[in-house]
Amino acid sequence: MYDAAVVGAGFGGLAAAADLTSKGYNVVVFEASNELGGSAGQFERNGYRFQSGATVGMGFEPGGVLDSLFGRLGIEKPSMKSLDIIMDVHLPDRTIHYYRDRNEWYKEMARVFEGPGTAFENFYDEVFKVGRLVDQLTDKLPVFPPRTWGDYAHLLPLVNESSLRLLPYMTQTVEDRLKKHGLDQHRMFRTFLNGELMDSVQTSVENCPAFLGFAALQTFHKGAFAVHGGLAEAAGKLAAYIREHDGDVLMRHPVHSIEKGDAGFTLHSKRNSTFEARQVILNNSVHNLHDTLTEELSSQSYIRPQKETAKKAWGAFIIHGGVDADVFLDTDVLYHQFIDPDHPDDLHNGGQFLLSLSDLEDTRMAPEGKRSFTLSTHTDISPWWKAGHYEDEKRWMKEKLLRTVDHYFEGFTDQLDLVLPGTPVTFQKWLRRRDGKVGGYAPTGKYSWLTSYSVRTGIPDLYQCGDTVFPGAGTLGVTLSGLMAAKQAAKGLK
Repeated sequence: MYDAAVVGAGFGGLAAAADLTSKGYNVVVFEASNELGGSAGQFERNGYRFQSGATVGMGFEPGGVLDSLFGRLGIEKPSMKSLDIIMDVHLPDRTIHYYRDRNEWYKEMARVFEGPGTAFENFYDEVFKVGRLVDQLTDKLPVFPPRTWGDYAHLLPLVNESSLRLLPYMTQTVEDRLKKHGLDQHRMFRTFLNGELMDSVQTSVENCPAFLGFAALQTFHKGAFAVHGGLAEAAGKLAAYIREHDGDVLMRHPVHSIEKGDAGFTLHSKRNSTFEARQVILNNSVHNLHDTLTEELSSQSYIRPQKETAKKAWGAFIIHGGVDADVFLDTDVLYHQFIDPDHPDDLHNGGQFLLSLSDLEDTRMAPEGKRSFTLSTHTDISPWWKAGHYEDEKRWMKEKLLRTVDHYFEGFTDQLDLVLPGTPVTFQKWLRRRDGKVGGYAPTGKYSWLTSYSVRTGIPDLYQCGDTVFPGAGTLGVTLSGLMAAKQAAKGLK
C-alpha cells in the first residue's frame, strides 16, 4: 500500500507528490496521458514542439514558489530566459511594453496612458502592497477558504496587523479600487487591466475581488521566464525526483474510479488493475471529481454536482503552429497580447488573445529558421458542442486570430508552416477536461472567493489541487494548491 496516491501529473500533482516524497513517504502518481505537466504539458508535430496551454514560467525567481521547491528538493532548475518585457500589449493605436521592472513600468504607464497626475503609480503602489500581504499568507499554505474548525484555528496565528490590512480588499472589486483612484472611467487603462486579469484570473475588473486581482497583477512583476524546452521540462524534473526517491510515476494510467475501504482507498486503473493508498490527492480538476469517485464516496463531498456545473468556467480556443523566424526579426519580445479597445468587455472569442513565440536560442522548439507559436483565447464552451456548427466556428475563429496577428506582423499568414487549431472539444479529448473547461473558475463579484473550493473535498484523507482549487490557475497557483494539499495529507500520515 502506498502512503499517498496522486491522480494527475500536472504541476499541482507533481509538486504535491515531490513534497511528500521529500518527507519520506511512499508516493505514486497516475497520469492518463503520455505527457507530464497537464495543461502546461507539451507535444511534438513535424519537427516542432508545442506547449499545450500555459507558456510563461512564473515562480522561478529567487525566493519564488518553484525556485524554493526546487531548492528544497535539491533539483537544478531547467534552462530559462528571464523576460525584461513580460509581453507587448497591442492595440490599434499603440503598443504597451509591459515591463517586469517596477520603475520601468511606471515610466511606460506615463508614456502610454493619459491621466490625472500620479494616479496610475498610486494604483500600482497599492497593487504591490496588497500583493505582498497575500504572499505572506499563502506562503504559510493555509486551507482557504477554511472548511473546518481546524482550518480556522490554523488561520488565527496569521491574523495580525499586516493581514488585517487585507480585509478592505476582500470586500471590494478591482473596479472599486479604480474608483478610489479616479481611474474607473479611464477606458484605455481599464481595457489594459481587463486583458491582464482575463489572462490571469479569468475575469474583468468589475467581477474580480480586489485581493485576488492585485495578487495576480503583482505576480507579473516578480519574475517571468521563457523555459527552454517548455514548462514540461520543469515537470519532468519533478517526476524524475519522485522516481529517484523510490516513488512511482505511472504514465498512461487513467484512474477510472476510487472507492474507500477499511484500510484506505482503492484506485482502479487500466486493465482492471488496482492500487491501494492511505491518502489521495486529486489533480484532475473539480470538474471531473464526481466522475472519478464511486457514488457512495461522491455523496460524502461538500461539492455538489449541480452547483459545480453552474459555476462559470471558460474553455479555450488555441492554435499551435510554425512560422518562418523572419516574421519576428524586428522584436525580441516572446509574448504578445492583442486587445480590441472598441469592445473592452468582449474579452473572449478573439477579443483578447495571447501569442507565445519560441525563443530563437531554444533549438528544441522548432527547426532551424522556424519558430513555434501558440495563440490562445478564452471561449464560451456550449457553442462548440452544438452539432452542425463546429467546423464553421473553428474555421472562423482560426482566421480571425491569424488575421489579427498578420495586421501587426506583416507576412505572418504568408509564412505559416503549420497550423493546428484546437477547441474545448480538443481539450476534453486530449487533457480529459470535462466539457473542455480549462483555467479554473471565473470570479463573479467581490464575494465570489467565498465559494471557491479549498484543497478539502469534505471526504477524510482525500484532497484536491489544481486550477479549480484556491488559489487558482497558472503554474504558480496550481503549485501552491499542490503544496497545500500535500501539507494536509502529511498530517494524516504522521
